[in-house]
Amino acid sequence: MRSRHLSGLTSGGGRDRTATFDKILFTLAALLLAPAVQASSFQVSPVVLEVPAGGRNAVLTLRNNEQTPVSVQVRLYRWTQHDGADVYEPTDELIASPPIMTVPAGGTQLLRIGPRTGRLSGAYRVIIEDILPPATKASQVRIALRLNLPLYVMPAPGAKAALRWSGSRDATGNITLRADNDGARYDTVVAIGAIDAAHKTIRLSSHFGAVLPGGSKRWSIGKHPKLGLDAPLDLSVTSGDGVVTQAMITLVRR
Repeated sequence: MRSRHLSGLTSGGGRDRTATFDKILFTLAALLLAPAVQASSFQVSPVVLEVPAGGRNAVLTLRNNEQTPVSVQVRLYRWTQHDGADVYEPTDELIASPPIMTVPAGGTQLLRIGPRTGRLSGAYRVIIEDILPPATKASQVRIALRLNLPLYVMPAPGAKAALRWSGSRDATGNITLRADNDGARYDTVVAIGAIDAAHKTIRLSSHFGAVLPGGSKRWSIGKHPKLGLDAPLDLSVTSGDGVVTQAMITLVRR
């Protein structure tokens, strides 16, 4: 059977958190009802990489929870945003050391990521992929982990994000919200709501999104027929750091 890939989604507001996937793997294995499952179980910390202004590299730790060695490879991408969508492009601006590694059973391995020349700028994605050994049985289900981690090169201290919100409803009635970041620092959004006349918040989205400096991000939130066109809409936006801000927009027809 072909390998199944799990993508670890990360949040920009939790730089000290550890990503662990044991529970996900066991749940998926039970659902598949497979006679044998081959998978890795390792932790990565931190799950959000931030290089300070003028910094040279980022460092993360891989910990192997298995009783056998785990091998992984690292792929690096330049990360930009165009018209509200994320764009990944392979890059040689960065170098991972080591690019391929085997973490011993119960052991740890440091991964360093830095510029090939000069200094880092902008944002990148660090993708860590599990290298599975050959299957030992024809009936064996193979599960490969694929972790997708953000790497941000931070601006000078004091720089802030500045999200500018807008919204539109298309011909089918679906609403799209968009945030453009006019600031110099990235921002993250974990929840979006609308404040009604009774000052109660109606949940519109709980999908995580990061908005890069000079970039934009879109959220498709469905129809919500009670939200009218050409009428003020008071948004309540929760960031990855737990800060709640409000933004007044007007839905337009698209």
